[in-house]
Amino acid sequence: MRPTSLRLLAPFAFALSCALACGPEKPPQASEDAPKPADRLLGEAEPAADDSPAFDPGADQFVLTYAGDRGVFADCSAVEEVPENARGLVAVNVFGRRAPAGKVWLCNLSKPDGEGKFALEAVPRERFEELILGDGRSSKVELPGDLELPDVQPAPKGEVILYKTEWCGVCSKAQAYFEREGIEYVAKDIEKDPGAQAELAAKAKAAGVPMGSVPMIDVGGELLRGFDIKRIEALLGS
Repeated sequence: MRPTSLRLLAPFAFALSCALACGPEKPPQASEDAPKPADRLLGEAEPAADDSPAFDPGADQFVLTYAGDRGVFADCSAVEEVPENARGLVAVNVFGRRAPAGKVWLCNLSKPDGEGKFALEAVPRERFEELILGDGRSSKVELPGDLELPDVQPAPKGEVILYKTEWCGVCSKAQAYFEREGIEYVAKDIEKDPGAQAELAAKAKAAGVPMGSVPMIDVGGELLRGFDIKRIEALLGS
């Protein structure tokens, strides 16, 4: 081949070598020996710093998804826009950094590291809303102030009563959680059932638990304000 032909082919050879050397970035793979993502999010253990992906609000482009009023989800692109009471668990879409297949990145915006970054955890896509709402979230509700309080007893040990409303997204996720986990429960709509209103008000007064939100969950005699998966599982011994 003549020298002129070699000079013409040189740019194509260089481009080919670059394409082979710079393949697409692969998403991080979870270790089979590592705790399940939901266990690490809802338990006390912190993921190892060396193994955890993180995002940097000062350098990355991202969209945050958080649970707003009534369990309705909202998006924003700044940490400061997430309400304080919703920062415990937030979904993060970091541009250019995909979560493992079928999963979503979650993080705790209340716990930055020393560099201002936030550790990311990959959780199943179909469960991320439930996990976020199960961090103790609730929806505001108003009940009549002149209810005649009956003489009621708390639920027996092992029984679960869910006080809810039809429009409450957090309540719906609590029901989905109970059904998926095979936890037997009774649901009572406090807007449609005046008896449930009075019953809940009497239990709240006896337990010293503030009213004004749903769900309220009686787990074996302990009245919980909000959907708190960790506390529910502890009370049920699961």
